[in-house]
Amino acid sequence: MIPGAPLLVPELVGSPGDPDADRVRAAVLQAGRWLGARAHTWRVVAAGPLTGSDGAPPLASGRAGTFVGFGADVLVTAAPGGPSGDKGPDPHWPLPLLVASWLRGSSAPSALLTEDDDADGLVFVLDGPATLTARAPGGHRPEDEAVFAAQVAAVCDGGPADGLDDAWRAAAAAFAGGTAEILYRGAPFGVGYLVAVGGSA
Repeated sequence: MIPGAPLLVPELVGSPGDPDADRVRAAVLQAGRWLGARAHTWRVVAAGPLTGSDGAPPLASGRAGTFVGFGADVLVTAAPGGPSGDKGPDPHWPLPLLVASWLRGSSAPSALLTEDDDADGLVFVLDGPATLTARAPGGHRPEDEAVFAAQVAAVCDGGPADGLDDAWRAAAAAFAGGTAEILYRGAPFGVGYLVAVGGSA
């Protein structure tokens, strides 16, 4: 479980880096190394569809993705060895796929992102509410702290998943019966970030 935050990519933060972003990034990279040591193929699960602007699954194209729309032309790929063919990077990859591909390349470069249901491991790229502090992009809604607490509890403590969206319920099911280790939990920029490893698979 990792957040879908562009700030994970150092080139998007600038120099010197933000200490809060550095802490989140360190936890996410730790999670990537954990999964890379246990799974060669990763399937990405997110709150929205993992398709390009044309509706096609980006993983089928063999192309690279790029964070150029977020401020820096950082290329990422879903597989070792770089993109296939002579097409340039696709600027329309959804953010969760970009983040998962960056994680793969940064922490487990021999891993492969796949759309197959029988992948060795799952990468949930999910954010909590974007309303948790005064720095929140969605405005501060203190009552949403309970929503984030429920999301964390469902994934990491076997709490009820009723009322959560489909992706968070899927994460709760994947972690059910296993031992979840929380590597990071916080909202340094007003968005709920959870980094956790484990699961029943």
